[in-house]
Amino acid sequence: MAFATDNDLMKYAPEMFNQGIDTWTQELAYAQQDVEDRVHVKWYNQVRGSTTTWDSTKLHEAQWTKSTVYAALAHYILPKLSTFRPEGDPFKEQIVFYKERLAEELDTQFALGIKYDTNDDGNIEEGEIYEYSQSRLYR
Repeated sequence: MAFATDNDLMKYAPEMFNQGIDTWTQELAYAQQDVEDRVHVKWYNQVRGSTTTWDSTKLHEAQWTKSTVYAALAHYILPKLSTFRPEGDPFKEQIVFYKERLAEELDTQFALGIKYDTNDDGNIEEGEIYEYSQSRLYR
């Protein structure tokens, strides 16, 4: 299932639908894959390890909606709209803004705990919220 839809994008950045493009579904799908990859690499590979198989469908979609919207804006939507000219490109400025929001949102969700339906019953129970803490500084 999709972490974010055009309706979610409309809540955060309604002006994206004033650019002559009716849907950003493909860009949201690319962004979802980016978010799934980030969770897989940063949390699953380091915390869960190789004892079980990664399954992105076990993530709780609602937890990643905002991250997916921000990733879509920063990495796919705004770059399509930007001219990348140095003089006054508002889309270029928004890319920086949404990259910062994405980093903040991902940090927040990792700190709150990853909701991962380990037993695949369709419900996230207390034991299926995995806190992530980085105890070592990686450089």
